Amino acid sequence: MCYRAPAWEAVGREGTVGKQRPLHHSVFALAALWLGFAALAGCASRVWNRPLGAQSSTGRYDFRHRMPEQDDGTFVVLAFSGGGTRAAAFSYGVLEKLRATTVSVDGRPQSLLSRVNVITSVSGGSYTAAYYGLFGQRIFSDFAPRFLYRNWQGDLAALLLYPNHLLSIAARGYNRSDLVAAYLGRTLFRHRTFAEMSRHGLPFIILNASDLNNATTFSFIQPQFDFLCSDLSSYPVANAVMASAAVPPAFAPMALRNYKDCPQRHKAWVADALAHDAVLDRRYTVARALERYSDPARMPVLRLVDGGVTDNLGVRGSMMSPVAQEGDVPDMAGAFTAQQLRQVRHVLVVVANAQVYEAYPWSLQGRDPGIVDMTRASFNAALGLLNTETVSLAKRGFLMWQKHVNAMRPPDTPQVKVDFAVLTFNQISDRAERARFNAMPTTFHLQPAQVDALRALAGRLLEASPEFQAFRSALAADPGPVHPH
Repeated sequence: MCYRAPAWEAVGREGTVGKQRPLHHSVFALAALWLGFAALAGCASRVWNRPLGAQSSTGRYDFRHRMPEQDDGTFVVLAFSGGGTRAAAFSYGVLEKLRATTVSVDGRPQSLLSRVNVITSVSGGSYTAAYYGLFGQRIFSDFAPRFLYRNWQGDLAALLLYPNHLLSIAARGYNRSDLVAAYLGRTLFRHRTFAEMSRHGLPFIILNASDLNNATTFSFIQPQFDFLCSDLSSYPVANAVMASAAVPPAFAPMALRNYKDCPQRHKAWVADALAHDAVLDRRYTVARALERYSDPARMPVLRLVDGGVTDNLGVRGSMMSPVAQEGDVPDMAGAFTAQQLRQVRHVLVVVANAQVYEAYPWSLQGRDPGIVDMTRASFNAALGLLNTETVSLAKRGFLMWQKHVNAMRPPDTPQVKVDFAVLTFNQISDRAERARFNAMPTTFHLQPAQVDALRALAGRLLEASPEFQAFRSALAADPGPVHPH
């Protein structure tokens, strides 16, 4: 993308204020203006994912190579939902609370935030997750002023005021989401790629979008990119965040290329699932969708939209996905080695769900909804049901994993315990306060007081969570790691 002063600014600087020009001068100036716009538009081009080449020296972007190594028996997962700045501020409040919470691990006091292994996110929550995964503790000094308190909605709308931008998105192969992704990369994420994500002990970040071609969750991890014969390490983080937050129809889909065949595309677990699993089994369903990538002639380009279309909490479609777990979800084989699976004892899952339940004006007034209102309400109803079912299925999945792991352990060894905490506005007991939070819009601009309230609410709800307190108590009572022989 070429970024330079728009042509109209250059023309304005060269002219004389208050001086009338002859008509033919104006015609030539107008022609030069549009030629300048066209030249600028020609500079704009989509950033494509690259094909797989030699193994990057930075290592694969997967659990095994990027998740922090911890042998103390703890495993902490955070899941950040969608919801624009509301979700970003709410998830930021969770990070603040974990940072301020001290736990004892092997007799040493540590910030609980330092024990987080994985953050999986969708849409608005992906801004917070990606920023922390790239910049670590810096998030607590500059993310709030750079994003939470900034009118990003106004900034993004202003992009369309530049005629060269309008001409760019009018051309084939470049759309408004590409434009926003380039702006995010330049202003917020500083052109970072996945080669720089989740380094130096920071959690493994999983940004999630939805694949319109397959109606499935698409996670920005190398095991997912293997099925495209593509390298994730060189891909801009800003583009992944944009895909995760590309709510239709406000934003256009982000595009990824599906490259010609490669050995990494052929996973043994996919063939096994297609040959032996029941048709209604989830592993079979995922394997069937992945098989469609194997013919790039029929699916040369993927179109990705907001992750909330398939999983607005970003937990079941990624953390409990056969793709991330190498086809073995019961053992979470992607996240745990056999030895780590024998040692893990304390698991905390925190789901920060910033979904709102707003009262529609047409409902309050007793009138029929219009087409736009009806479409919006239908989408929100489907999303609400999906969120409820996703939380239930994700919790059940983690508890089944707990039972599976404990069944493999001798009776005299410590058992694994999963504490699954869900934070939602429905947990606000005061009706008036709950209504105020539910009235916060899904936009990328909130008032500073609203952002402050969301940050404080996240910490308050987490502190009041019985599961969170149970996890802390279990850590305090743990005598230390057991290393089975």
